[in-house]
Amino acid sequence: MAVRHKVLNTIDIKPIRRVNVSAQVFEQMKSLILSGEWRSGMRLPSENSLADLFGVSRITIRQGIHRLVALGLAQTRSGEGTFICALSHRQSISSLIPIAYLSDDNMLSVLEFRKAIEGYTAELAAKKATADDTAKLEKIFTEMEQNKGNLEGYSEADYNFHYELAVISRNSLIIECYNLTGDLFRTAMKNIVEKRGHSQGLYFHRLIINKIIAKDAEGCRLLMTKHIDDTYADMVSRMDEKAASAKSGQLIFSMETA
Repeated sequence: MAVRHKVLNTIDIKPIRRVNVSAQVFEQMKSLILSGEWRSGMRLPSENSLADLFGVSRITIRQGIHRLVALGLAQTRSGEGTFICALSHRQSISSLIPIAYLSDDNMLSVLEFRKAIEGYTAELAAKKATADDTAKLEKIFTEMEQNKGNLEGYSEADYNFHYELAVISRNSLIIECYNLTGDLFRTAMKNIVEKRGHSQGLYFHRLIINKIIAKDAEGCRLLMTKHIDDTYADMVSRMDEKAASAKSGQLIFSMETA
């Protein structure tokens, strides 16, 4: 006897604006799950149906579903489809992380945390990357180049590059770490790009891809560490200049009012 499954109500899906399409699709699906609109045990419509509903390509839908699965919000069953999983406290923690505002000090904390995990993540990626993995990194790098004049587009591609390295590492704990801190990382990367521009990111990402192609795991780790160290040092320098400028302004004001 055939097993009957509840099918999702698709009325609440909104067409996607074609700006950071993949991220919008994922965020909308994640929001529907976290809000309870898409309930545990419900089956997602087919990729074709979702693509029509969202107004995007099947590839974009597939990327969103993969992220839901990686986050533990959905499960793909062979021959049956993709189903919404029961929501746990751990899986909703990312929605509780305050990301609306990141102070300079908090930005440095994010970079310190990234340095603790990203160097070894890059090393694992170099050891485990396949030709398909490298092709994905090349595609993301091209997206970065194409969005040099678009802060939103570039910073999203920047994040996707680092996230893809986590996926390539094949380490479930590292991937889950990125999933839980994804929104925080995105916001921090956008703020850094806004301050520093895109040139250093493109420079290091190109070199990292080359090291992965060459299977140079140690070199890949060192490059990623230097990438984050350079960013950290530049951010500290900017903070010091800002503080010095503020102090100088206060001194001039005091002298004028004396």
